[in-house]
Amino acid sequence: IKMAEEQKKSGRPRKYDADYFPHYCNHNRTLEIIVHKYGNEGYGFYYRLRELLGKTPKHGYDASTIMKYEYLQSKTGVDHEKVDEIIALLCEFGELDGNLWRKKKVIWWYAFVESLNELYKKRKNKIPEKADFMASLLVEEEFRGTEEEVELQGTEIHKVK
Repeated sequence: IKMAEEQKKSGRPRKYDADYFPHYCNHNRTLEIIVHKYGNEGYGFYYRLRELLGKTPKHGYDASTIMKYEYLQSKTGVDHEKVDEIIALLCEFGELDGNLWRKKKVIWWYAFVESLNELYKKRKNKIPEKADFMASLLVEEEFRGTEEEVELQGTEIHKVK
């Protein structure tokens, strides 16, 4: 029945990013500690990271390549030492998935995604889960691998000529 309903709807594709997220006036302990240690730079990092996650499909961020890590620095407005330090704090406090960051340089902030629950209810979409985001990374990785194979094949053909 669900598939039939989804097939009937041929309007806009479902959205899995956000133009808005809640920005509360009362800071949590984590943010208080970050602001105490890093001042306005820490405050800016915290909210600019949330902005980046909000506009990223499925609300996670893959910083595993140099280019993506540099983009993370530019979007959050801090150098790589502070990126690493603040993310380490966020992992230590259980805000970010620490294993995912340490092993793959991927950011998943469960509480942030949960804060978008009302947005997804209004859209009548299921809120993205970590598994959804990780699956999208695998698809991206496979696509990149296929692209590289095509380039290699093109190079090999060129050498034969």
